[in-house]
Amino acid sequence: MKRIIYKCLIIASLLTGLYSCQKTEIVSDPAKIETVSDLKYILTGDTVTLSWQLPKGTDSLYPTINNGSTTSILGLRTLTYKYGVVETNKEYAFTVKLTDQKGNYSLGQTARFTREGAAPVKNLAGLQNDNGVLITWSLPDKPITKITIKLGTQTVELGPTVTSYQFNNVAAGSYIVTAVTTNSSNQVSNTVFLPFKVGATAVAFLGVYADSTTLLNTGDDDEIAAAKWCFSNYSKSRYLSFAQVKNGTVDLSQYRVIWWIYDSQSGNAALPAISTDATVLNALKNYYMNGGNFLFSMHAIRYVWELGRMTEAQKLVVGAGTGGNNPDVWGVGVKIGSHDQRNHPLYAGISITTPNGGFPVIGPGWKEDHNYVMVEVPGFYGLGNGDESAYTKFTTNNNLEWLGVWDGIGDYYMAGIFELKPKDSFQGTSLNIGIGGVEWNQNNTTNPYQANIQRLYKNAIDYLKTK
Repeated sequence: MKRIIYKCLIIASLLTGLYSCQKTEIVSDPAKIETVSDLKYILTGDTVTLSWQLPKGTDSLYPTINNGSTTSILGLRTLTYKYGVVETNKEYAFTVKLTDQKGNYSLGQTARFTREGAAPVKNLAGLQNDNGVLITWSLPDKPITKITIKLGTQTVELGPTVTSYQFNNVAAGSYIVTAVTTNSSNQVSNTVFLPFKVGATAVAFLGVYADSTTLLNTGDDDEIAAAKWCFSNYSKSRYLSFAQVKNGTVDLSQYRVIWWIYDSQSGNAALPAISTDATVLNALKNYYMNGGNFLFSMHAIRYVWELGRMTEAQKLVVGAGTGGNNPDVWGVGVKIGSHDQRNHPLYAGISITTPNGGFPVIGPGWKEDHNYVMVEVPGFYGLGNGDESAYTKFTTNNNLEWLGVWDGIGDYYMAGIFELKPKDSFQGTSLNIGIGGVEWNQNNTTNPYQANIQRLYKNAIDYLKTK
C-alpha cells in the first residue's frame, strides 16, 4: 500500500510541475503601444490604398506593414500605404503595427480583401521583327469576352481566343506593353505589364578570328556549331572580330546583342589577350553601359568581371581540356533552392522533365565538361548552403536573376546560369550560360538533347532583344 501511495504522490508532483511550466510559458507582457484605429482600404484599378489613424498623444511612432511574406517599416507617423499590382481573385491580408525607436511594438490590425475580376492573360511576351513588334500571350484558365492590348499610343481590342497581335510602325524607344481581359460580367482583370525596348535588331557573333570564314574553317568545334546556328537563324546576325572592336572599324550601337562563346582547351581557360586589350575593353564596356546586351557562353563568362559588371570574388569551378567518355545524361536544374525559375523567358517551350526540376542537355558519350560556374556561393557570405539569406544576398548585391544550376543541386551551392540586370552605370543586360553540359557540339556522337540547347539559346537571344 505504501508503494502505491508513493507512486501516486510522484505522479501528482509531475503533473503539478507540468502545469506550472505550461502556465509560465504563456505569460507575456502587454503591448506598450496602442494599435492603429480605423484601418480601411480603397481599391482603385490595380492599386489598393490602405489608411489608418494613430493613437492620440504619440509623436514618434513608425507604422510597419506586412503583406504575408515581407514586412516594411514606413516613415514616421505615416497614415497611408499603396500597393500594386493587386491581382484579381486572390485573397490579400495586410497587417499594420506600430513601433517606436526603443523596439516596442503594438498588436496588429489586419485588412483582408479579394479583388473580383476577370482572369488575366499569362506568359505575355514580345518579339521585335522587321515590321514592328509581335506580342504573344497564353489565354487564362477562366472564360473571358475580350482582350485589350496596348503598346505606346496604339490600343487594340481583340476576341477572347486571340493569342497574338502584330504592332507596326513602332518608333525606337522604351515601352510598357499592357494586357487586360474582360469577363461576361464586364469585370476587368489586373493589368499584366511587359517592359519592351524597340531599337537595333542585329546580333553580333563575337570572336578572336579575323573573319567568319576563318572561324568556320579553323575555330573550335563548339564555336563553329554555335556560329552556324546563329547565322542560319538570325538574318541580321554578323560576325564581329575583336580586331574590329580594337580598330574602331565597326559601330557597336547597331547590335542589339553581342554573343561571345569562348571554348578553351587550356587548363586555366585564360581569356585571349586581344579580349583584355585596354581599347577593346573600353569599347565593349561603353557598349554595355549605354544599354547594349551580352550573351556569354562557357569560358567567356569571365568577361563580366573583366568589364567590371561583376565585382564579388566568388569561387569558381573552371573546366577545360579535351574531356572524356561518360555514360550519363546531364541536365540543367531550374529550381534554385525554393525558387522555381521555369517561367523565366529563358526556358520558354522547354519541358521540365527531370525529377529534380530541370531538363537534359547532353546524352551519353564524350563530354568536354567545360564549366565556368560559381560554387560555394553561401560560403562567400559566411552562410550555409541551404540558407535563404544566401539567395537574397547574392541576387541583391549583384542585381542578378539566379536561373540555373547543375541538375540535382537542391540548395544555393552553385550558380551556372544567371542574368545580370542593369546596375549602376551598366544599363545593358547580360545572360551567362556557363554549365559545362550545355555543349554545342558533342564530340563523336549526336546529342539527343541538342534541341534543348538550341531552344535555350534562341530564348536567350530573343529575350535580350527586348532589353
